[in-house]
Amino acid sequence: MTTNNAIEASFTITELEKVAEVPARTIRYYQSEGLLPRPSRRGGQAVYGPQHLERLRSIAALQGRGLRLQTIKAVLGNTGEPTSEVVDLLGPSIAGAAWLATSERELDEGELADLLGDAYPDRVADLVSTGYLERRQGADGRKVWFAPSVPQLRGALEMAAIGTDLELSRWSADEMRVVLRDLSERLVAKWITEAGKIYHGTASRAEFEQNLERIRAVAWQSAAHVMAEEIGSAVHRTDEIRERLAAGDITP
Repeated sequence: MTTNNAIEASFTITELEKVAEVPARTIRYYQSEGLLPRPSRRGGQAVYGPQHLERLRSIAALQGRGLRLQTIKAVLGNTGEPTSEVVDLLGPSIAGAAWLATSERELDEGELADLLGDAYPDRVADLVSTGYLERRQGADGRKVWFAPSVPQLRGALEMAAIGTDLELSRWSADEMRVVLRDLSERLVAKWITEAGKIYHGTASRAEFEQNLERIRAVAWQSAAHVMAEEIGSAVHRTDEIRERLAAGDITP
């Protein structure tokens, strides 16, 4: 296994089976069934990364809950990003870690083509210019593609399919982060000021970090649900919003 501040940890299949405690033959079987992303190659040898380790751990946890492999594949998806259903099946502490572990990925050319589908290769340059993709040097010295956030990348492609430019999707993602950063800070401030009263915890950093994965997973579900509701509401009020724009009461 190789790792330092600049290079992401990587594993041979022998190293991966030891760390994950999953036999190599099972790892290969998961690959053939689409449960595990394809490894990259280094000097003709298969090289696995942290996303493969987290994926194997997620599969093991789901199997521990009694789920069959076909069900696990449906829950986790065939690209490596757990879906919101994982919270119900794994519990928020496991699901939160799994989501964050798979949100950024390094991809070789074939994996990028699989991820982008019909958008490959025509949209690659636009995805780079808008920050959804970066060109980097991998641990083996070869050029790889890096996606800082696969969920945002996939979302941008979905929005592009209905006519939303990638620049607008990037603006939306950046604005959302600003709003949610402010909301998160205010929520933590509320916990602190209400400690021992409305909030019955200690509001200490140690307490928050102990429950961080549960908080993250709940935030993931809640924010997605509220955003979906409010987008629906805003779309239904398009005429009203257009009038407010004309009157200068609202700015995009």
